Amino acid sequence: MNKAKSFYRLFSRAILGADYYEKIQFRRHTGYWGNFDKARTFNEKICKRKMSRNMLDAILLQDKVAVREFVKARVGDAYLTQCYQVLNNVEELSYETLPSSFVVKGNDGCGRDSLLLVDEKENIKEVELKGEISRILERHRDPFKRFYWYSNEWWYGMIQPKVIIEEHLMPGTGHVPLDYKFFVFHGKVEYVQVDFGRFISHTRSLYNTKWERQNFRLGYPAGPDAEKPTCLEEMIEISEKIASGYDFLRVDLYEIDNKRVVFGEITVAPSLGHARFDPVAWDLAFGDLW
Repeated sequence: MNKAKSFYRLFSRAILGADYYEKIQFRRHTGYWGNFDKARTFNEKICKRKMSRNMLDAILLQDKVAVREFVKARVGDAYLTQCYQVLNNVEELSYETLPSSFVVKGNDGCGRDSLLLVDEKENIKEVELKGEISRILERHRDPFKRFYWYSNEWWYGMIQPKVIIEEHLMPGTGHVPLDYKFFVFHGKVEYVQVDFGRFISHTRSLYNTKWERQNFRLGYPAGPDAEKPTCLEEMIEISEKIASGYDFLRVDLYEIDNKRVVFGEITVAPSLGHARFDPVAWDLAFGDLW
């Protein structure tokens, strides 16, 4: 998001206040006015979660470093990527000990601004890598890049900024693998979302747990058919164990080489609660599951 657009959104939020700003953004994206006090739809309940500020676990669950211990306690560390380094500042980087390929992430961000894929270590000098790490950490000091200020995802403002350097799951490709997003309501997976072309031409396909294609859209145009994961049953079991005890979480997993399941992240407020359902009746159907 460019600075002009960021300034406009921050200015609008300052003038309108967090609550009314959220209602305007909700109407703009979903196509209807939300009732967060008496939330019934899925999107309304996500926004109620954001605005109530009472889900303290969100601070842990959305921290890409801290959540690793949470996942380890629930399903073991076999599903975690290899973690090479966790940095509080750029001076802690140990360039020499890094493997030939790796991924650099901010612990509290999303999208390309918080992500660096390194396919070949020899192609990035230590000074260049330090510059990228500094850029990721500096986002937290730039008010125009503090996304949580206008997304109302307050928990990101409570996470101490760090950088994690971890395993590259598809070295040499310049890409991350296809991830599967499991919608878990009260400990049970109900639907799975698969995204294509997230940074180019974003489309999305949705399935039930029997891998039957669903006839509704969520936020983006319908994507191509996705092949059923070989490890689908294992992925469902893992998602349900990770999300056990919560009324709703989305658990994102990867399947590598049709045999290895890898944890991606947990999301407590998918699409900020602004993803438009088509038909809109599905918004209420998801809300009923919650």
